[in-house]
Amino acid sequence: MTGMELARIVEGARCKVIGWEDASNDGHRFALATLIRAFDNSESAILCEPSLARKTRRPPDIVLIDPEIGVHVFEVKAVALDQIESLEAGGQIRIRYATNVRNANPIVQVRNAMFDIKDATVRAFGNDVWLPLKYWVIFPMIHRASWTGRFGEAGFCPPEFLFADVLEASHLARRLGGSDRVHSTQPINTCPLDQLQCVWRAFGDTSVLYCAPNERERRRTSEGTLGEQFDEAAQAYKALSEEQQRLSAMNWEGSPRQIRGVAGSGKTIVLANNLARCLERRLIAASEDLFGARLGPPRLLAVCFNRSLAPFIRKKINIAFQQRNGRELPDGTVDVCSFNTLMWKLAESGLWRYQRVETVEDIVRAIQYVAKLEQIKQRNPEKVQSLGYDAIYVDEGQDFLEEEFRLLKELCRVKDGAEPNLYVFYDDAQNLYGRRRPNWQSIGLNVRGGRSFVMTQCFRNTRSIVEATFNVLYGTCAAAPGQVPTREFGDINTLEEKGLIANEGSFWRVKFAARDGIKPRVSLAGSIREENELVVKRLHWLMGEQEVRPEDIQVLSFSRERVLQLAEAIEAARISYIAGVQIAFKEKDQPLGQKNRLTLSTVASAKGYDAYCVLLASANEFTTDVTGRANFYVGCTRAIEYLEVFAYERKGLAIELELALAKVQA
Repeated sequence: MTGMELARIVEGARCKVIGWEDASNDGHRFALATLIRAFDNSESAILCEPSLARKTRRPPDIVLIDPEIGVHVFEVKAVALDQIESLEAGGQIRIRYATNVRNANPIVQVRNAMFDIKDATVRAFGNDVWLPLKYWVIFPMIHRASWTGRFGEAGFCPPEFLFADVLEASHLARRLGGSDRVHSTQPINTCPLDQLQCVWRAFGDTSVLYCAPNERERRRTSEGTLGEQFDEAAQAYKALSEEQQRLSAMNWEGSPRQIRGVAGSGKTIVLANNLARCLERRLIAASEDLFGARLGPPRLLAVCFNRSLAPFIRKKINIAFQQRNGRELPDGTVDVCSFNTLMWKLAESGLWRYQRVETVEDIVRAIQYVAKLEQIKQRNPEKVQSLGYDAIYVDEGQDFLEEEFRLLKELCRVKDGAEPNLYVFYDDAQNLYGRRRPNWQSIGLNVRGGRSFVMTQCFRNTRSIVEATFNVLYGTCAAAPGQVPTREFGDINTLEEKGLIANEGSFWRVKFAARDGIKPRVSLAGSIREENELVVKRLHWLMGEQEVRPEDIQVLSFSRERVLQLAEAIEAARISYIAGVQIAFKEKDQPLGQKNRLTLSTVASAKGYDAYCVLLASANEFTTDVTGRANFYVGCTRAIEYLEVFAYERKGLAIELELALAKVQA
């Protein structure tokens, strides 16, 4: 069924139909049209892909709210029988699409969606509800006889499966328990109307948990495309795990903390949520101060090393604070900036003379700043106190030097006898600059025992992405012994102790990333020009045939020069799907992934960000030493779902990735 045909049915419908434009394929539209016809003589409402105000999973395909039969939730699988490669006893189905094979358990999907709706309705009603709630899976392109012929009478086929046989209006209405409201004169029994109203109230604004509508507008995509897959992933990606919720809610007041986490574990999200709660508590404390402004307005700092990451962190903090307080961050309470920007701001405040990063080594500059700060504390402690912070949150802490942590510690406001509120988030394996892990005790920070946490689950990347690139990081597929990270570099011992990795025949099996997905690709070219053409061709395929949004793609490389060459080639190609390119290191104060724009960046400038699709160019330019391997690992692990690595010479880390991918378990 076409969209135009469905539009005509909706236009003549007497029942309420909401969101029908989001029905993205013929099967989905046909199922929706059948439900409209079946319940068109009632006070029913039919919702297509409705979003709950407080949901943690992607929306169901269709929800029917009917005064007689209650709430029915539908998952539509518009696939032909020959697309189903396998069927397991629990309902797990392996479906083949044009570009990939995906596993799905429609019964689990729709049942979870139904319970989400029930939970939200209970919250809205304020008490238990007695509404009938049922769930169904519709296969509009498959007949029951064909299903049982393929999988046998004993094959998985629960009564909740609805096949094409019943997709006729009168048949479907009876199957769902509806009475004949056309010919019968008998009154119907209705559900409690006040509870039905609470179902409506359960559906609402989701801008807190998900991208704002103007950032990621709903759209229709072809089933089985990468664009559809990325859009579905976007619905669930921002839901907090139990571990993230627990860390977000912790009160760390009065002592430092160390939060380590594997790549993609959500460290920045926890930082933003915890900071928002910290600010909320301090604002309440200040408002309850009966002796005037003795406490003063709180001052919190979130600092990172990568300047282009700062706007992303600022945005997450704003969202987290608005979620809890319903208003913008109060002016002057939270600073978010890179470490170098912080040094410049303090210089502008008259604390010291700013030293440009190009003129002085990082370690020398940090030592000089610390010495100057100590002098000013002796002469004018009030000035340092006024410029200091009640709590400092450090993101990507592995990028910082020990002396830089010492400086941040000295910028913390500390009450008599208390310890500094310095909270450091980091991942050893993403150490781009080869920094040595600080000796926290020598700095004066006690992060032992219950003050140290390890985030153990990767939510961002698929297992195949992490496992293959983790092995490249540690050189397990290198042709000859070279300079590879030590076990201490990524804290291998801790990862092994916690069962997050395991060594099998000199190959690391990654346990901290459980999600399956598309296996990364390696594409080789004969020259830089050919590699440029190959990247442009892949962009045409992604945004055209696969319907991927431009903002869901990052094109990364090691050097600025190579990024600029790629940008020139892409702009010359005049790809109609993009409004323009964003070069990260030219727009340092702008967040990456702007709507309708394609992001190009060095790995260093993209650090802390991610994208559903990453094209990593010129892998042969990454050195095979520790720094090169760390950069390669960080670049690859920006990819949430799709990773393709290009090279214009068959050597180095590109070859190692090919070998590692051959060992990654399907």
